[in-house]
Amino acid sequence: MAKEKFLLYMLAGIFTFQAGVFGMGFFYCSKHGGIESCPNIGERYDQTFNVMVATTLALLTGSALSKRE
Repeated sequence: MAKEKFLLYMLAGIFTFQAGVFGMGFFYCSKHGGIESCPNIGERYDQTFNVMVATTLALLTGSALSKRE
């Protein structure tokens, strides 16, 4: 399997995983007091998501650049 294709699958997997984790967290918070019980859920989701996507995109870009040289 080509590196680029693998990394794109990883990116899709990250989106899927993060949606699942956020959904479970949101469900848990809604059952246990709403936003008062989990006030930082949006910030945590945003930070984790940004790091995972940035890492995958950096690997994808690095892979494309190394092919050119």
